[in-house]
Amino acid sequence: MSTVLVERVDPGDEDVLRAWWEVGAQSVAHDRPFPAWPAWEVARSLYPRPRSDVARTLLVARRDGVVVGSGFLVLFLLDNTHLAEPDVHVLPAHRRHGVGRAVLAQLERLAVAEGRTALVGTACAPVDAESPSTLFAAACGYPVANREETKLLDLRTAPARWPALDAKVAAGLDGYRVEVFDTRVPDRWVAEYCRLVGRFRELVPSGDLELTGGDWTPQRLHESEERHRAVGRDWGGVLAVSPGGRLVGCHDLLVPVADPRVASVGGTMVLPEHRGHRLGLAMKLAGHRHLLDRHPACTAVVTGNAGVNAPMNAVNQALGYRVVERSLDVQKLVGAPAG
Repeated sequence: MSTVLVERVDPGDEDVLRAWWEVGAQSVAHDRPFPAWPAWEVARSLYPRPRSDVARTLLVARRDGVVVGSGFLVLFLLDNTHLAEPDVHVLPAHRRHGVGRAVLAQLERLAVAEGRTALVGTACAPVDAESPSTLFAAACGYPVANREETKLLDLRTAPARWPALDAKVAAGLDGYRVEVFDTRVPDRWVAEYCRLVGRFRELVPSGDLELTGGDWTPQRLHESEERHRAVGRDWGGVLAVSPGGRLVGCHDLLVPVADPRVASVGGTMVLPEHRGHRLGLAMKLAGHRHLLDRHPACTAVVTGNAGVNAPMNAVNQALGYRVVERSLDVQKLVGAPAG
């Protein structure tokens, strides 16, 4: 068996970055039921760009001089600083030859060297079967810590059912309203939006994951907005406003401009004390319609949420989403905090 050589990627070296990207693109296209890898036009701008909230390391694995595997490690710098997020891909024809294990071992060494004590990743699989990803995670000591469902909305057919939902929204709003925004959160809402997003993690079911909430500041928000713009992703969403004029919910969508076929939902949340007014449904209806106005070539939206999140499951089902795969959050604890 030939030796697997794992080495770091300089994101500024576009040839090596392209080879890294190709492995992920082919791996994801082989394993998943929809385009779930960033377009090259996005990746070539995204990965060389520094961030203040995360540190990233990219790896490639070579056999006989040919790039056949890739790795990606995210270290969170502003919150959840005990976590690392590894990601491994191997070209389908080169699997089961130790490539993935060699890449993962190096990612784990890098994470432990940075003092991280929990490694969290995502393994996707068909609804009723295992996958190379889930089998690899289990074999490498990553038990499932949280279960979600990946859902897809066909924008070519689903809008026909939305007018019937408008009456339900109108009957439930009771003085609440929704407001669409593009590219940047309006200045008057920035402070409240940051507080709202900061609570997102505590309100979303996360199983046994070692996750904590995050501290969002205007600076962090604006950096995120600028990053989306700079790398060619159209970001926007919908805000829910109470009768008293407070921000109580949000929903956001992301579309790669270079390849707008599939949009993704970043998150949807309503503060618990303001639920029961159809705000989740109202925000998603407004956001998806606005998405189609801005990107008529978009044919699908992908989202994910836990199976135990009954209110959001009901909203997604009403809109026309269907489950296309399981998304399993896997976690490996690698040590106890110092002290």
